[in-house]
Amino acid sequence: MRLTRRPRPVVACVLIAAAGAELGALPLGQPGLLGLQGVNGASALLVAAALLGCAVRLWTRPATTVSSGATAVFLGLLSYPLANLGGFLLGMLLALLGGSLALAWRPADDEAAPASVPVRR
Repeated sequence: MRLTRRPRPVVACVLIAAAGAELGALPLGQPGLLGLQGVNGASALLVAAALLGCAVRLWTRPATTVSSGATAVFLGLLSYPLANLGGFLLGMLLALLGGSLALAWRPADDEAAPASVPVRR
């Protein structure tokens, strides 16, 4: 139960993972044709795996939202020329939205220790 007590960017994780799943779904739809897809299929799988890695990193280490979010945005933009027009634009938009939410996410105020709290004596 310790995993659920800490605040996490849940929506950003879900959107980035959905982007990775959507980008990898087309090349893996028929694995026998993966050799015929060539570089386009292989690059789509690499971008999808990297996006899933960003989602896992966001979930396990919420403090890395800036680097994981920026990586997800970069991979979303990179998926447009490399992975079937960004998974027919859906995967790219999910990655951009999830990465943007990860970049904007901040922990709750009650978790962050304020620096200027007066001490009562």
